[in-house]
Amino acid sequence: MESINTLKGYDKVSDQENQIHHHHHSPLPKPSSFSRKTLIATGSVVSLLLILSVVALTAGAFTHSPPHHPPISSASLKSLCSVTRYPETCFNSLSSSLNESDSKLNPESILELSLRVAAKEISNLSISFRSINDMPEDAAVGDCVKLYTDALSQLNDSITEIERKKKKGGNNWLTEEVVGDVKTWISAAMTDGETCSDGIEEMGTIVGNEIKKKMEMANQMMSISLAIVSQMKKLLLIFH
Repeated sequence: MESINTLKGYDKVSDQENQIHHHHHSPLPKPSSFSRKTLIATGSVVSLLLILSVVALTAGAFTHSPPHHPPISSASLKSLCSVTRYPETCFNSLSSSLNESDSKLNPESILELSLRVAAKEISNLSISFRSINDMPEDAAVGDCVKLYTDALSQLNDSITEIERKKKKGGNNWLTEEVVGDVKTWISAAMTDGETCSDGIEEMGTIVGNEIKKKMEMANQMMSISLAIVSQMKKLLLIFH
C-alpha cells in the first residue's frame, strides 16, 4: 500500500509541475517508460520487504526464547505430585489453591505454593490446639501449641528465604544453599508435628476428630513440600 501511495503522490507532484511549467510555456518532459518501470519495481521490492518483516515479527512472537525454566501447566500437577508420598493430597490441595493467573507454574513456584498451603494448615491447627488448651494438667496439648508455633515459624522462614532470593537472584534464585536451608526448616517443622502426635498418643490425650484430620493434613503437606524440594533437580529436568 505504501508503494501505491508513493506512486500516486509522485503522479500528483508531476501533474502540478506540468501545470506550472505549462503556464510558463515550458512543458516538463514526461518520464520515460524505463523510469516508471524502475519506480514500480522498486516499490514492489519495498512492499515485499515490509511483508517479510511483518511475517518475521509475527513468527518471532510465537517462537520467543523460553524463560530459565519453562512453565508447566496446572494439569501437570499430577505428574509433579507423583514424587511425593501423598500424590492425591498434593494434587487436590495445590490445584484448589491455584489462582486463575497461575494457570502456568514452574516447579519452583509449586514448591513455594506447597509451603504456603502447609503453613496455612499449621496455622489453622495451632488455632485449634489453642482453643482446647484450657486444661493446665494436659501437658501434651500445651506442648503441641508450642511445637506447631515453632513449625509455623520454620515454614515461614522457608518462604521468606525464597522470596528474598527471588528478588535478589531472578531466575537463578534456587541455589544449593536455598534448597539445603528449606529442607532443614521443613524437616524441623515435621519433627515438631511428629513430637506433638507422639506426645498425645503417649499421654492418652483425647482430641477431637476434626483436630486429628487437621494434624494429618498438616503433616502430609509438610511431607509434600519436603519431597518437592528434595526432588527439585529431577523436576526441573522433567519440566524443562
